[in-house]
Amino acid sequence: MKKNIIRTAALAALLLVGSLSASAQQKSYNVPELNPEYQAMAQLVVDNQLADPDAANKNFTKLLKKIKDDKEALLAVGHFFLENNNYPAAKQCANYIEKVDPVYIDGLMFRGEVFMYAKQYGQAGQCFDQVLAIDENNVIAMKRNAFVYKNVNPYVAIEQLTKIKQIQPDYYEADKELGDINYNMNKYPEAVKFYDVYYANTPKTAEALDIRSCENYLMSLFSVQKMDQIGKIVSEIEPLAPKDLMIRRMKFFASFESARNSINYEADMAKVADNMAYLTNNEYADSIFLFLDYQYAAEYKKEMNDIPAAIEFYKKAVSRDEKKTGALAELAKLYRRNKQYNEAIATFTEYMTKQGDDKIKVADYLQLAQMYIPAARQEGLTPEQKQDYLNKGDEALAKALEKDPTAYQAWLLRAQMSITDPRTAEEKPREYYEKALEVMTANEKGSDSNYTQVYSYLAFYHVQKDNYTEARKYTNLLLQRDPEHATGLQIDKYLKSQGK
Repeated sequence: MKKNIIRTAALAALLLVGSLSASAQQKSYNVPELNPEYQAMAQLVVDNQLADPDAANKNFTKLLKKIKDDKEALLAVGHFFLENNNYPAAKQCANYIEKVDPVYIDGLMFRGEVFMYAKQYGQAGQCFDQVLAIDENNVIAMKRNAFVYKNVNPYVAIEQLTKIKQIQPDYYEADKELGDINYNMNKYPEAVKFYDVYYANTPKTAEALDIRSCENYLMSLFSVQKMDQIGKIVSEIEPLAPKDLMIRRMKFFASFESARNSINYEADMAKVADNMAYLTNNEYADSIFLFLDYQYAAEYKKEMNDIPAAIEFYKKAVSRDEKKTGALAELAKLYRRNKQYNEAIATFTEYMTKQGDDKIKVADYLQLAQMYIPAARQEGLTPEQKQDYLNKGDEALAKALEKDPTAYQAWLLRAQMSITDPRTAEEKPREYYEKALEVMTANEKGSDSNYTQVYSYLAFYHVQKDNYTEARKYTNLLLQRDPEHATGLQIDKYLKSQGK
């Protein structure tokens, strides 16, 4: 698995929406003192709103007549109703405030909070916009606007939060919000930049830190592969939320990535096993695990050379998200490594089918063919079964050449597959090796090992056929590439004994 295979790929953004009661309790407006008489009448409304709605309505009508022209009384009473979860009464008070004084800032802020309570974020934003039209530096309105637009129009929220930071540079909550917004927009490097500031300047306590934002911070770091930083942060916040699945997940992923490149490989890999325990210790329902949980578990088991376990985890990964077709390719490789050739072929064929003809690469056909080769060499096969494997492998190679006529690797594999007796000079392998050499030479492709493979067989073929001139040509080419090549030296010695 490539280190970036798991970018982000694959991690969904989480919306951070505050609770209604929390929004109302922000008190972004100044609450005037509530007249005891009005409070008593408002309490009757609250007490009767469920038991006797008619009585509650009559009491509210009487109260409203007394205060309908007093914006401060309306705000005090409206706030009382909002705190007691009586939205209709609070909204009526907000409407009357607007009639009495449409530019009353505390009234506009209250009206915005009433709309927030009802999740009518667009209307709430309009109220805060009105405040800013009156007082463009009203930081409280900016903060509420940023909250409103965070998940509705993030660009407006960014603009508001940036202004807040200019006025209050030490308002690190803005950095958290900017981190959340960029995270939700999949702009992970930007998210990290803001989360870095927020995290560095926030006390490491459960009360001060927003754990959800810390989760997003870890996932953003993961997407940009800052594994060491993840490890440091996890060590500080895991005690604050020891059962938090996302924190434990990131701890596992990061520890594995770090251990693979560690000079203390064995010790660090042992820690990875402990960090993976959340996946296997039955603390959580299987349904909440992600494709990545199982993919990383599979990669860890593969690293530990426990191929059967790696196969089982990759099977779970595939079942979790069938759109991740790359996992099928990895699973097929593991089957092949475990000598389960039929499963390898079936799984890789499924991978190619899901890719679609337009996305299948030459390398895919080559890999499929390479799975047929060991399949054909299994013990206990009938000649017909063996030939069937070889024929299907050759079909895959033919398709590779259709896609790219310069794919010399396909000719090399066809040559290998066509050898029926390695002790005999055969025509089919010679033909394919000559074709491979022609393609490599014409397109300046191929490695030294590719050329030595070709020259070795052609030298062997021609010396077996007593074609000494050709045998000498290929032997010389072989030894030029590899002066210590055993077959080349042996043929060279024989040719010299024949005066060639």
